[in-house]
Amino acid sequence: MPNKHSNLSIILYGLRFSPLPYDEKLKKLREIGYRSIQGGIQAGMTNEEHKKLIDDLGMEFSCLGGGLEDLLNDPGKYVECCRVFDCDEIMVGSMPVEDREDYDGYMRAIDKINAAGRVLQKDGIFIGYHNHAQEFRHFSNHKTGMDLLFENLDPGAVHFILDTHWVQAGGGDILWWLERCKGRIHYLHVKDYRIAPLNYTTGIGDTVKQFAQIGEGNMPWQLIIDKGISVGVRAFIVEQDFTYGEDPFDCAATSYNTLRACGLV
Repeated sequence: MPNKHSNLSIILYGLRFSPLPYDEKLKKLREIGYRSIQGGIQAGMTNEEHKKLIDDLGMEFSCLGGGLEDLLNDPGKYVECCRVFDCDEIMVGSMPVEDREDYDGYMRAIDKINAAGRVLQKDGIFIGYHNHAQEFRHFSNHKTGMDLLFENLDPGAVHFILDTHWVQAGGGDILWWLERCKGRIHYLHVKDYRIAPLNYTTGIGDTVKQFAQIGEGNMPWQLIIDKGISVGVRAFIVEQDFTYGEDPFDCAATSYNTLRACGLV
C-alpha cells in the first residue's frame, strides 16, 4: 500500500476550462490547501519532470487515470508512471461506447477490463472502474449494469472507484454501495448532487439535477466519509464536472473546506 500523506484529493477534470497552464492550476490548488491530486501521464514532460513539479509543490498523486484501450495496448507506460508516483491503482473512467448498449456489450467490456487488470496485477497495480449513471440501467434479467460489473469483474485485479453523484443519479444508495464494495474500493470520487435552483419554473417531471461543490447539494457527507473510511477508502477525490459560471477554484475551495470539516486531512 502506498504511504500517502493526504486522504483528501482532487482530479483536475473540473478545471479543464480554466485558461491557466497546468503548473499554475496546481499552484492554486496547493494555495487552497490540497496536497494530493489524481493525476496521470502529462504531455510535454517526462514522468521525472512531472514528479519534480509535484514534489516542489509539496503535493502527491493519490492514483492515476488512464484509458482502457491505452492500458490494453501499452500497459508498461502506465506501470512506469505508477512506479515514479508511488501509485498502485489506475482509474478507467468508463467502458467503451460500443459496449454500453446491451447485456452482451457489458460482458465484452468486462472481459476487456479483466484482461487489462490481470496484466497490471503482475506489477502489483489494480484497475479502478469509475461508474456513471448508465451502469444502473436494468437489463431483462433484472440485473443492473453495476450488478454485472460487481459480479464479473475480477476482484484480484479490478477495484471500483465509485462516484457519489453518479450513484445517486442512477437511483443507487452510495452508503449501500460502499458497504457492498468493501475490500474492493480504495478511492472514491466525491461530488455533490444538487436540484437546480430554477426548478420552480419547470414541470414536476422536468426537474433538473446539477453537479455541485461538496456541501452545496443533497448528499449526507459526514455519513459518506465515515462509511468510506470504514470500508477502506484511502482517498476521497473531489470532482465537479461543471460549475455553472462559478469560478472552479472557488468551488474547489468550498469542497475542500467542507471535507476538512468532516475530518479529512
